[in-house]
Amino acid sequence: MTVNNSIDDHVHQAIQDFAWNRTLHQTLSTFIAVVGTILNLIAISVLVKGGLYRQSPFKFVLNLFVSNLFMCSVCLPIISSYTFSEHLENNGVCSFYGYIIYSILGTAVLNIVLISLNRYFLIVRFTLYRKIYTARNIRIMLAVVWTFYPILFLFPLSGIWGSFSYDRFRFICHPVHSSDGFRDFAFTITLLLTVPSILFCYIEILKKVNSTFRRVRNLQRAQARRLRNERQLVRTILVTIILFSCMNLPFIVLSIADPYMDKASLAAHGFVIYLGWSNAVINPMIYSILNNQIKSSLLDIIGKILKRNSRRIFPSEMPKLEIRVISLPLQESSVFVEVREIKYPN
Repeated sequence: MTVNNSIDDHVHQAIQDFAWNRTLHQTLSTFIAVVGTILNLIAISVLVKGGLYRQSPFKFVLNLFVSNLFMCSVCLPIISSYTFSEHLENNGVCSFYGYIIYSILGTAVLNIVLISLNRYFLIVRFTLYRKIYTARNIRIMLAVVWTFYPILFLFPLSGIWGSFSYDRFRFICHPVHSSDGFRDFAFTITLLLTVPSILFCYIEILKKVNSTFRRVRNLQRAQARRLRNERQLVRTILVTIILFSCMNLPFIVLSIADPYMDKASLAAHGFVIYLGWSNAVINPMIYSILNNQIKSSLLDIIGKILKRNSRRIFPSEMPKLEIRVISLPLQESSVFVEVREIKYPN
């Protein structure tokens, strides 16, 4: 009897944990999807309307915002729909949804690498920057970034190597459980493409900026202005990389160490999953706060919107009142006036 009670308690606790886990995914996936979509749309609008996207460095920032927008407007709504239904995993499109989600996630990661390399050549190897970042080469870079992971995940999608299977705890179809070989290969190639390149770029950038900063007193005004711009770029991207690492590394490490979610608690897995997703919300906020060009463009757009709305509330052609005294009687207590509406040209 005691053993049966213990088993019943364990099953009851597992059911409660699963229900709580579903509620957590429902709430966070929906919230991050809505907020992230709005913020990334605003950030994209600022870059486009402000004309910043024409500059090479901002083309890669725009590309990052677009990938973050897809994460929030495509990936998270798919996960949210699974959390609100019990039977979507059997509807025949689970593998295709998983393919889309993991392709977009991989592309977002490569966009961070692309920005790091761009900043490296812009600050450390400026003489090579214009030769490398031509319009043609930029198109090739973006094409590679947006096709690399979609091609890679065709292997499990087609069943050639691995497969997509539904995870009822993560509410997503992924290739993690299907084949240890493909899982290890995917994680390894992701770490090799990201960590060494990002570390190399920012170590070299920091060394360059620090060495230049020591000679700042001997710089001319134009050189000093460029140094300030470089320091601003370093600060912005350094914050981006630090937050990206802090938000995504726990998910990567826990996914490798506990792929079947039988070691750590569901709460721990849920926390690191949405910590990673929330990076798509943080990125547009970082750039809007730390980058002066994006910030000024955003404030300019807000100013135009407020000015347009103020004209609607307070139209420019408002009627003016002309008051004339037409008679002054003997009694000091009463004065007769004529009020007439006139309009003056603006």
